Amino acid sequence: MEQRTETDVEEFHKRCILVDAHSDMLLDVSPKRKEGKKGVIEEDWVPVMRKAGIDIRVAVIYIESNRVPEFALKDGLDIAAGFHKEVDESPSITQITKFEEIERAKRDGKIGLILGMEGAEPLGNDLELLRIFYILGLRMLTLTHVLRNYVADGAHFFPQKEGKVGGITDFGVKVIEEANNLGIVVDVSHLNDPGFWDVMELAKAPIVASHSNCRALQDHPRCLTDNQIKAIMDNGGVIGMNSASIFVDDENPDLDHLLNHLDHIVKLGGMRNVGIGFDFCDYALKYLDAESRAKLPNVAPVKDLYGDEEVPNFTRALVKRGYTDEEIELIIGKNFLRVFKEVWK
Repeated sequence: MEQRTETDVEEFHKRCILVDAHSDMLLDVSPKRKEGKKGVIEEDWVPVMRKAGIDIRVAVIYIESNRVPEFALKDGLDIAAGFHKEVDESPSITQITKFEEIERAKRDGKIGLILGMEGAEPLGNDLELLRIFYILGLRMLTLTHVLRNYVADGAHFFPQKEGKVGGITDFGVKVIEEANNLGIVVDVSHLNDPGFWDVMELAKAPIVASHSNCRALQDHPRCLTDNQIKAIMDNGGVIGMNSASIFVDDENPDLDHLLNHLDHIVKLGGMRNVGIGFDFCDYALKYLDAESRAKLPNVAPVKDLYGDEEVPNFTRALVKRGYTDEEIELIIGKNFLRVFKEVWK
């Protein structure tokens, strides 16, 4: 590090409030709970999150494709119930549902977990269920995953033969309006392009793309075009950098190339509109059925950012690239914190 010691950077990293806006950790927690294990997060996750310096993390409910639609609601409620039990069983974590609880968690030395949902499948076509999940603590809603649901069409990982591509459905309009009313952050990651622009017309508050990169650098439908990035900037939203190799670079999927995506957003004027949503999820592949695995691309994290243990490398790399402490604080936490404060009620 030029002009800064490794110890200085490590201490700075620990002082910051680090927000990871997208984690599939519940894909690991739920199967272990079904086997009878308790306190999974405390035993298996807290040590690595401490090492990472993660203070706040959005832990999402995700439903496997072979469980949709018949078991989507049951599975979603089961995962939410397990999440609540984990919070009760784990003294090192706390559930975050209000903005003021974030600083309290940091002050008390606890890791704050925010309940999210990746794909609105558990809602089916019943709008009242969104309020139920809100009561359970849902504070971020990714409208789709890969598949089409009652809300919208997703962006496919691979080319697919399909009928006419749609955007946000009439039910999806109601979901977005209700999310705005309740104070749930709407997440446009995984939406196809028509759906993205529909959301931007409907949004009454800042939205996020919790785990999305730049299509100008990696030509994939899951990445955002420059016009989409600028629309999120105009909306006051935030884009979380995704560490999955397929969304970073085909030839050199490493931390350096991931930071090129961040630099690109900053050059467009988005210093206050970029954050992290690392989407570490390769650990969960062993729990998925063959059909679900076949729908996924290479989700292995990039070199030098291979899981929670290497998250401090992200801050080190930002320092090396010349970002100031104030800018790094925005990138690794404060930008997402601003959206939470503006949206949550």
